[in-house]
Amino acid sequence: MRNYKILIDTNSLLVLLLGYLNPKLINTHPRTSIYIENDFYNLLNVIGDLKNLIILPNVWTEADNLLNNFNKDHHYVYLKTLVHLTKKTTEVYVKSNSFELSKELFSLGLTDILLLKYSKNCRFLITGDSTLSDYAKANGVEVYDVVKNRNENF
Repeated sequence: MRNYKILIDTNSLLVLLLGYLNPKLINTHPRTSIYIENDFYNLLNVIGDLKNLIILPNVWTEADNLLNNFNKDHHYVYLKTLVHLTKKTTEVYVKSNSFELSKELFSLGLTDILLLKYSKNCRFLITGDSTLSDYAKANGVEVYDVVKNRNENF
């Protein structure tokens, strides 16, 4: 039985973190340059209460590695935002050795494999990664695809 929690991938978490910092930063970061400010606001609407959001430690680590190099002006605000979001969301640990050698492994990295595995327990998965989205849908997981949603509503 699925719970009411929502799982999020790394790039979507980056959009969320940058949006909380300053939505104008979203399309300036190399990993989020394809996203726009409105993607942040759409994410907030889709997520609702941050208590609904599940984030794997792998996703937190990837996001922090990509954002922790802000200059002095943004670094303190980033750290405050990181602390705020880690306290408001739910962290779920999925063992890295919990998956089998499969066709998905050839297309997805370790973090995405773990997201795919855990997403089957969630209401839906938030991603902007079309490959992860396709695999999730093929496995019966409901997906909110940030990029696809924006393009459909454009």
